[in-house]
Amino acid sequence: MSVDFFSEAEGRYSEAVARRDAIRDAWEAEGAPLLTTGSTGQLVEHPLVKMLREHDLLVDRLGSVLRKQHRGPVPSGVVKPSPAAKLRAVR
Repeated sequence: MSVDFFSEAEGRYSEAVARRDAIRDAWEAEGAPLLTTGSTGQLVEHPLVKMLREHDLLVDRLGSVLRKQHRGPVPSGVVKPSPAAKLRAVR
């Protein structure tokens, strides 16, 4: 995995957190309703509550990608022995 992958993952995580915060602010500005009236007059879950729940999952998943970041040296920087090093000389 490249360093760019992790910087892109951090960007996606930051954007998701910012969106979640904006959704929460909009929900609280409406009085934090849990239910609303559906198209046929029935009570349904408020759309912002659903969006918050979905963004909580998204933030958790994106955060787990960041936590799995490789802790050692960049894989391309690790020297691997050549196959010839395993060969024995024939006498």
